[in-house]
Amino acid sequence: MKKIIILIGPKGSGKSFIGTIFERNFQIKFLRVEDWAKVVKKDRIFNDEEYLKEVFQVIENGVRESLKQQNSIVFESTGLTIYFDIMLKNLKKDYSVTTIKINADKDLCLKRIQTRDQSIHINISDEQVNMINEKVLEKNILTDFEIDNNTPSKKLEQQIGKIISTIFPSSQK
Repeated sequence: MKKIIILIGPKGSGKSFIGTIFERNFQIKFLRVEDWAKVVKKDRIFNDEEYLKEVFQVIENGVRESLKQQNSIVFESTGLTIYFDIMLKNLKKDYSVTTIKINADKDLCLKRIQTRDQSIHINISDEQVNMINEKVLEKNILTDFEIDNNTPSKKLEQQIGKIISTIFPSSQK
């Protein structure tokens, strides 16, 4: 069965960075879904309901299309909206889906956002980041695994390696 890994956590928690580790070190294709979200967003505000509905449909379609060529993929989301929940339910019908919560200190999340490459992310204010991250923490999605991203990269790779050995016991990706 095709496998999907979803990294879920606050903005700035390092989901994209961890996704690149999955791809670089473990050969699991990382889908940068924020690229799709940027195309769909146009001039709408980040929390526009129609935008959110449309973007998660685009993500679901993109994931399904990618799985025609890949046996496993990883992507990331805050997991905040009802449209994420709908997409997750739909994907679980057809694929093996593993969710991983990414934990990081809230001040560290904000600092990462302030210093990251803004050209590859949807730009929002510090106040909006804090509001979104508070809601993500309140929602507290139950996940299959957790990664502590307050640690050095080597420890991250070890945490990811342990999770991968559980998801792919025969190391077939």
